[in-house]
Amino acid sequence: MQPPIILFVATATSRALTAEQAMSGQLPFCMPNTSLAQAAKMMAENRVHELPVIVDQRCLGYVSYSDILQRYVKARVEGQAMDIIRTPLPEVRPTAPLDEVVALLRSTGRLLVLVTTAEGMPLGAVTVRDVSRVVSG
Repeated sequence: MQPPIILFVATATSRALTAEQAMSGQLPFCMPNTSLAQAAKMMAENRVHELPVIVDQRCLGYVSYSDILQRYVKARVEGQAMDIIRTPLPEVRPTAPLDEVVALLRSTGRLLVLVTTAEGMPLGAVTVRDVSRVVSG
């Protein structure tokens, strides 16, 4: 699934922006033992469709709203995040240019890119919504 937007017009201003300048201030996440019901609630409260799964300040992967919904439809909502974890989310460093972040969003089809330290510790995330916010205003 491709992100819903990202018609990104590169301008001198947007090229100067970095991942750190665009990233969300708060990063909702869950642990591997978080129940799927709680993960779904966290996604709804934070208006995200992908929730990073974090252990020891590292991202193991993510759970998606669509995966939880599929389990719900099949009446299999019991379980924990670790039962449906997907491969890790794409990552960038805080100094990555925003146009690089946008290219990563487009090429991976993800709705967010983690912003991490060189050691892999998540600092925040850049979402499609964040890109729209900083580019438009």
